[in-house]
Amino acid sequence: MEDSKFEASITDDRPILVSQQEIEERRRIMAITSGSFAVDNLPINPDTQHIFKDFEEGKIATITEVEALLHAHYTKVALEDN
Repeated sequence: MEDSKFEASITDDRPILVSQQEIEERRRIMAITSGSFAVDNLPINPDTQHIFKDFEEGKIATITEVEALLHAHYTKVALEDN
C-alpha cells in the first residue's frame, strides 16, 4: 500500500476551486460523516481518503468528480484483483 497518495494531496499546489464558505460547509459535513462511520465501526479506506480530503478542501469542485475518481480507483482495483 502506498502512503504517499495522501501526503501528495496535502502538499500539491492545485488551486482551490470553491469559496471559503463552501469549504467550511464541506468540513462540517465531513466531520459528521466521519463521526457516523466511527459510530458504525465502518473502516475508512486509506487508498481513497485523499479524494475525500481534496473535495473537503476545495481542490475537487463537484461530487460528480469525486464519483468519477472513486469509480476509476475501484475499477482499477477490481481489474488488478482478477
